[in-house]
Amino acid sequence: MRSDIFNMRPQILTFIVATYAMAGGWQSLGPFGGSAATVQVDPHHPGGLLAATSNAQLFRSDDSGDSWKALPFPAQLRATLHALAVDQQHSGVYFVGLSSDTPQFSGIMRTSDSGLTWTRIPEPGLRAVWSIAIWPQDSRVIAAGGENGVWLTRDGGETWERITPSDNLKLNPIVSLTFDSRDSKILYAGTPHLAWKTPDGGATWQLIHERMLDDSDVFSILVDNQRRSRIFAATCGGIYRSLDGGGGWTKLIQAKGASYRTYHITQNPLQPNVLLAGTSLGLVKSVDGGNTWRKLSPYSTHWIAFDPARPNRIFVATDEAGLFRSDDAGESLKAINQGFSNRPFASLAAVENALYVTTGVGSTFRRSGSQPQWEKLSRLAPESLQPAKPAPSAKLVDDFWIHGAVAMEDGDLLAATSRGLARSNNAGLTWQPVPGALDGTTVSALCRHPTRPGILFASLFRGIFGSSDHGRNWSLLASAGDRPDDLIALLVLPGNPDRLLALSRNRGVFEMALPPDWQN
Repeated sequence: MRSDIFNMRPQILTFIVATYAMAGGWQSLGPFGGSAATVQVDPHHPGGLLAATSNAQLFRSDDSGDSWKALPFPAQLRATLHALAVDQQHSGVYFVGLSSDTPQFSGIMRTSDSGLTWTRIPEPGLRAVWSIAIWPQDSRVIAAGGENGVWLTRDGGETWERITPSDNLKLNPIVSLTFDSRDSKILYAGTPHLAWKTPDGGATWQLIHERMLDDSDVFSILVDNQRRSRIFAATCGGIYRSLDGGGGWTKLIQAKGASYRTYHITQNPLQPNVLLAGTSLGLVKSVDGGNTWRKLSPYSTHWIAFDPARPNRIFVATDEAGLFRSDDAGESLKAINQGFSNRPFASLAAVENALYVTTGVGSTFRRSGSQPQWEKLSRLAPESLQPAKPAPSAKLVDDFWIHGAVAMEDGDLLAATSRGLARSNNAGLTWQPVPGALDGTTVSALCRHPTRPGILFASLFRGIFGSSDHGRNWSLLASAGDRPDDLIALLVLPGNPDRLLALSRNRGVFEMALPPDWQN
């Protein structure tokens, strides 16, 4: 049965999200880097870039990647992001392809103001969208590939038509889409069942797989921007080239030390024989149209974007090391992760003024004193530095989850739980709910001020709260819009008692100056 959201066609659902007040409130400290799914150049703004993660976080840079700021995206951490497309003809227009169990966060979301507000395209056929292609000659022509085939619009997304037959299950899902640069009726589609082509706008579809290994997931298809019959396919089995529009394929020799599994392939806009491809074992390059390849980096690479204003400048999205920039077509790479962070963070702790952050995959990072750089340790931090991990490893007690506890001055324990605060006077054997302002609401993190008796801080979905009387009364310090909504730990350093630190489950450590009333 279709969700009610699909029956609201006259009322396009618009999500208006206020920009994060990071400048006057929370400041991102890192550790920066992590997993990036794609990076795109915004040609309408010099230095403008967009980056996205598979867990639907969006970031923007206005200085060619030197710094990043999170965009207010309503589906972040609530969906899987598969595709990001930038309208090359209309400023500020972006499209995002998503899948989610929550209908309003699945399909295509569109912005026309550079990501400040977002609208979900209400076409009911656009459920889980895995790929988006915009025809370069007319950006009103857009193809979307989803779990149920290819959908096409020729009016910028107002109306859509399914152009794949509903009875051809091999044309599902559509992992990648590419238009012919001159003829919008010619469209190439990649699936987990090889590659397909329509020469007539979807009236007929041809399976184009001659000499391509069976079951080759086609993650990316590139049509040569000067020789339209020359096509490249990036697949789980390697890189293929066709010289006759997909009629037959040749598997290209892989770069030494790289992987057959290739996620993306792209072309220098001015030098058509210069190709770059991202594999699971690194970035590779060809300068002879794909005949030979060299490995340029060891990072698992998901996406490469050329800057049309500076053709030798590229931007690279990697699986673990974040984002990179190169000014020599990939020969050398510079990390550009300031403000971009996406890792599965697990815990936050301190020894004197050194911060320690652990991740869910066993890595530990340390930041000493006021130094902005984080050091990745070669071994785990000592066990004493690792506080109890947050949910889903939280402890279930008396029908509520305990996310963490602090020792009070009177010897009792006070815990952050899924139903507010709870107190124990017998070392955690039994717990009693604490009535008051936080009762009945999930408290995701709790901490005591290290030098000021009676002062506590708690994180809820609706904001950060503070108490100056040992947790009996609470007041709001920072609203939900002022910080990430997935905080799992709070901390105040003894050597910096006027600032509150918070750990986001996905975006690392944030810092906020305490209001003057809480600094005395």
